[in-house]
Amino acid sequence: MLESLTSLILLCTSLFSAIWLLHRHKQAVEAHHYRVRVFALSCLFISSYALCQLLLRDPGSHTGTLLQMTENLSIYVALPFIATVFVALAKGWHWSMAGWGRWLLGLIAFFELTRRTDYGISYSYTLSILVLLALLFSLLLIKPVTARLLLAAGTLLLAGATLLFSPLPLLMPQGHSAGFMLLLAFSLPLLSASLDQQLQSRPVPNQ
Repeated sequence: MLESLTSLILLCTSLFSAIWLLHRHKQAVEAHHYRVRVFALSCLFISSYALCQLLLRDPGSHTGTLLQMTENLSIYVALPFIATVFVALAKGWHWSMAGWGRWLLGLIAFFELTRRTDYGISYSYTLSILVLLALLFSLLLIKPVTARLLLAAGTLLLAGATLLFSPLPLLMPQGHSAGFMLLLAFSLPLLSASLDQQLQSRPVPNQ
């Protein structure tokens, strides 16, 4: 019951974050629009994970592969994507959608390579730390106070989700899916609001 409730909350907040941000910046300049689309895509990956957790919970069924795939998309693609969006914005980097697509393929390739070479657990730990460091790095560079507070709060919740409750937590002996989904659900609206504030304060990107 608890996991179903947290799945539903995560589904709602991830979809809301994606739709709200896309609507807010539908007329944004190209570079900002790309960042918004990447952030929204990440939220949709996470919403697919939440939806599968909500509807396909029978561990003995053939849906286990789909559950695992959406979980991997959330942890190994969506979260690094979100962190990269904040770093790119803080540093003024302008990537084309082709560039973001190559980064997507790179993340998938890194995951598959480490999984096949039995370094999957080490990669999971390393990636969790790198995602949090990237967000903290962005936090040091951004100037709008409201955006910084929102990013700090979202990063703190994301740190709890990944380090304590994720399927492969760094600081706990085992994960807790309900805790992971709940903290992730609360972090996404804060991160999307921080991104919105930063985009509003930088109408023209650095080229």
